[in-house]
This record gives sequence, structure tokens and C-alpha cells, in this order.
Amino acid sequence: MKRIPRALAAMLVVGIWLSLAATAALAHASLESSDPSNGELLETSPDHISMTFTEPPDLSLTTIGVLDDTGVPVPTGPPELVPGSDRELRVRLDPVPDGVYTVTWRTVSATDGHVTSNAFSFGVGVSPEAVRPLTGEASETEPPSATAVAGHWLLYLGLVVLFGAGVTGLVAFGPSNVRPWLLGIGWMSAGIGVVLMTLAERAAVGVPLRTLLSSEAGGKFVLLAVAVGVTGVAVLAAVLRPGRATLAALAVTAAGAMLARATGGHAGSAWMILAQWLHFMGVGAWIGGLAWLFLGLFRRLEPAKVRRFSTLAGVALAVVVVSGLLRSWNELGVAWWLHPFRNGYSTTLALKVAIVIPLIGLGALNRYRNVPRYGPTGSRPMLRTVGGELALAAAVLLATGVLTGLPPKPNEEPAGPGARPLVVTGADFATTTRVRLEVSPGTVGPNTFVADVTDYDSGEPVDARRVSLTFDLPEQPDVSSTLPLERSDGSWRGQGTALAQPGTWTVTVLVEGSGSSVEVPLQVTPTTPGQHVDVSKVPGQPTLYTITLEGGLQIQAYVDPGEPGRTNQVHVTAFDADGKELPLHAATLSITPPEGTPFEPKMLRFGPGHFAANIDLTAGMWSFGITAHAETGQMLFASFRQSFEG
Repeated sequence: MKRIPRALAAMLVVGIWLSLAATAALAHASLESSDPSNGELLETSPDHISMTFTEPPDLSLTTIGVLDDTGVPVPTGPPELVPGSDRELRVRLDPVPDGVYTVTWRTVSATDGHVTSNAFSFGVGVSPEAVRPLTGEASETEPPSATAVAGHWLLYLGLVVLFGAGVTGLVAFGPSNVRPWLLGIGWMSAGIGVVLMTLAERAAVGVPLRTLLSSEAGGKFVLLAVAVGVTGVAVLAAVLRPGRATLAALAVTAAGAMLARATGGHAGSAWMILAQWLHFMGVGAWIGGLAWLFLGLFRRLEPAKVRRFSTLAGVALAVVVVSGLLRSWNELGVAWWLHPFRNGYSTTLALKVAIVIPLIGLGALNRYRNVPRYGPTGSRPMLRTVGGELALAAAVLLATGVLTGLPPKPNEEPAGPGARPLVVTGADFATTTRVRLEVSPGTVGPNTFVADVTDYDSGEPVDARRVSLTFDLPEQPDVSSTLPLERSDGSWRGQGTALAQPGTWTVTVLVEGSGSSVEVPLQVTPTTPGQHVDVSKVPGQPTLYTITLEGGLQIQAYVDPGEPGRTNQVHVTAFDADGKELPLHAATLSITPPEGTPFEPKMLRFGPGHFAANIDLTAGMWSFGITAHAETGQMLFASFRQSFEG
């Protein structure tokens, strides 16, 4: 009898170990990046559109469409996975004329079966002000339907009762305490739960049942149904031939069904699936065992059996708490309880915890008061307490059913480019040195560059004397610049406006050591900063660009007189949300002329928020990047492009 508690204690140790090895989980198959990116302006038509998601999308349940600026669909090929990646899709696109195009997409996560959809835009051969990033929030899975919640609740109730029967029958109560009618109810509950969950998923995805079951996401429901069916065979065996062997088979098959369910939830990684499985089995031994204890109390269970279950329940509770903390930390972060009502998932989790706390309190009351006093005539207090525990446990499982249908984190769909830093990695040709380069904010214009330089094999930092970045734009061979980095807290850091225009840049990282040097080539594609550009053209006046930024701040810019072949002035003025001139501490311009060599002219102050610079203007397309430092501490970034005819 001592072996089972020791095994459960080992489960607890594994749970603690998992908490140290855990990695963060993602919620839904949200769009992480796309090519073209949201709001990107292309000179020529792309031959394909690629999209990378935060979770593997189910290819058979994914739709991608392209519309022109009149709403007419543009022919595309079927979605296909990019070789070597399970998260990147692409569709073939025939050559399209100049214009603005909208890409609409809808997919189902192959990890948890949740639905997401959204749209983004790009332009081909149009003016910069004609295309703007779409900023609508992604459409996520609707809150779980009553059918889905009922299905999950019935599945969890059934599997908990069946696993509890097997474990407590082996460890605490013996085969004689198992009642066939409750086993039958438990199996029927689990079976009905699987059916309801499948029907609810079909309704959410909006496809025929056959299509769902043949998909990757639907295959998890098929696996779960098979696992519950196998458990039904073990139930039948335990009913017909009750004994320790059939109870062991029941516990194993019920645990297998729990594992099948864990693979279809939010867990994602193998470590988290194992943690979720341990959590499920801990609940089964604890809560499921309470149901069998409740029945046994009516038959005057021997005090020794009650004490054995109390020990089993204590260890199982520890497994539940540790694995539950691990799962919540993995999905919401360690400090999620500081903001428990930030979304539906965390609110429901907080409610679940609020129910579990008194449930644990009743368990402690039983263990330290009722169990020591339990005897032939002392079952009534324990019956009342166990009955209360079962009622609270049913509510906990109901909250779990709701949690399963909610995303652990709010969708972090990037509404527009620049929502998160760009991170690229690479190694030199001889694979001796690895570089991880983070570009913040990752947009065209000023950026902060942080490079981590490590040994390729050991991962240890490389003892370099100097590190620098060289920027080249293959589309414009004359565009090139170099930025030296400075050592800072183990990394190499620098700031600059080298990424002065859209495109895919070749960034060569030169790592110079004491006796040798290596070059690591990287590719960086900056996105266009989130901004809205209004263009005002009045005969006889310079073209005025009004760039509206987040919070209603504005930058107005114009090139006066806008005539090539002579010296012109570029004027920049900042305004606050009320339209008043915003005092600036400083302002800089990063200008890329048609010849392709970026430069930063000297800025002259004309007013509190008004600066200007002299440039020798030539015919062609010019790119202007503006960085303004407000006296309030705010940083304003804006950009525009203007073509000048000779």
C-alpha cells in the first residue's frame, strides 16, 4: 500500500520539475507576420502572399482571400504550408495591376481548435498615402456555447469518476466499494460529453461534420472518442469481473482518455501537455475519489480505508495545486493575479480559484478533524463535509469547462506594422558565431539595435573587441551605411536611422576579435510606422503632408518650393492633440534621395515646434523620415515620400 502514495509523491516532484522547464504558451493561431506586411507599399506585384501564425494553423480549415480596392476577389492559389515550417502558409498570386489590396483570412488552430480571422492591406505602385495599415482587431473564438460548456463538464465529470474508481479501488477502498451503476453513469457522461464537444466545434468552425473530423483539429476529437470508447470496454470488464486487475485497467484507460483530452487543449508543448495530464489525474484521484468515499460512507467504510484515502487525497491535492500553478503561470504569467479581471479567461480562472479555496478548506476539515474522529457512529459529520466538497467540485469542473473554450491571453494580433520589435538570427558561413539582432521598433526610420553575439556550439558570449552593422539595400546598390555598436550589459547596442526606407535590407554583422573577425549576414525587413497621412495640394503652394500619429499628435511637413535643381527647405512642425504647436527639444531628418545615399541635414529652429533644413533637391522620388523629441519626453516618428518632377 505504500507504493501508490510514493508514486503520487513522485508525480508531485515531476510537476515541480516541469515548472522549472516550462515555456510560455500562445493563444490561438494569431497572425504573427505577413509578407507583404500590413500597410506595405510594393513597387511591383508580389507572386505570393505568406502568413506566419503563432500556432500551427489547420490547413484544411484555412481560407485566404484577396480583394482589390473595388471589393472584387483576386484569383489566388490554395493555401499551402511553406516547407520546413508548420506555422507559415502561403498562397500563389497572379500578377496584379497597381492598386490597394486587402487580404482576408480565417483559420483554425491545429493546437486547440480555436477560430481566428482578420485582414491586412498592401499597395502596389500607388502613392504612400493611398495605402494604410488596417487596424481592426482580430476576430477570435466566440465565448464557449452552452453546448460546448456542457460537453466539457460532462466529459470531465465522467473521466474523474472513472479514474477515481480505479485509483481508490486499488489504493484505499478495495474493489468491493465500486458500484456498477455509478461506473455506467460515469462512462455515459464522458461519452455524451465527447459528442456535445464535437457538435459545438462543428458549429464554431462552420463546416460539415465530415470535413471537421477529417481535419487535423477534428482528428483530436476522433482520438478522444476512441479513448473514451476503450475506457468503456474497461468499465464493462470491471462490472462483469470486479477485481484489482480490472480496476487497474480502468485507471489506465481513463488516464489515457485524460491524456487524449490534454493534447487537444491550450497546453501546446509536450511539457505542458504532461503537466495538464498530471493535473487531470490529480483531480481524478482527489475529486473522483470523493464521489466513491461518499458512497462508501453509507456502507460504513472501515476507518483504515478512510485514512488511506485521506493520505491519497492529500498527495493528489498537492499535484493539482503545483500543476495548476504551473499551467496558470505558463498561460498568463507569474503575476496574473495582480490583474485577475483583464479578460474572460483570467476572470474565470479567478472564479475557479475562489471555489477551490473553500473546497481545500473542507478537505482540511475532514483530514484534521473528521477523519481522526471517524468511527462506526461518526460518519454523519464527514457525510455533510464530503457532500459540500462534491458540490463545490462540480462547480470547479464547470468553470474548467468554460476555461477550455476561452483564449488564455487576449489576441496579440498586430493591428499594423511595428507592433513588436523585429528579431532576426543567423550565423557565419563556418558556423562558429551566432548573432541575435533585435531591432526596435522595427519600423522604417530611427531604430535601436541590440546584438547578442554567442559561440555557435556552446552558446557562451563571444569576447569581441568591436561589433558593427553594415546596411545594404540590394534593390538600390548605392544605399549603404555602417553603424558601430557599443558593449552594454553583455550585448552590443546602437541607435541610428540606417533603415531609412522600406525594403528587405542586408545587414552584415562584423564581429572583430583579438586575432580574427567574422561576418554574419542577416536580412531585415522594417515595417511602416503606424500613421495616417493626409496630403493637401493647392496650386502655387508646396504640397503639405499632415501625418497623424497615436494619441492625436500630428506632424506637418512640406518641401518649399518643391522645385528640383535648386536649394529647397524641408519644414517640420509638431502639433498636440488640440491642434496647438507642440514644443520640441530637438528634431532630426533622415532623407534618402533618388541616388540612394541617406543623409541627415542640419536642422534650423524656426519656432517652439517648428524646424527646417536646407537640401539640394533633384528630380525623382525622395523619402523623408522624421524624429521629433518633445519637451514632455514624448518621441514622435513619422515618414513620407514625395516625387519631384524636373
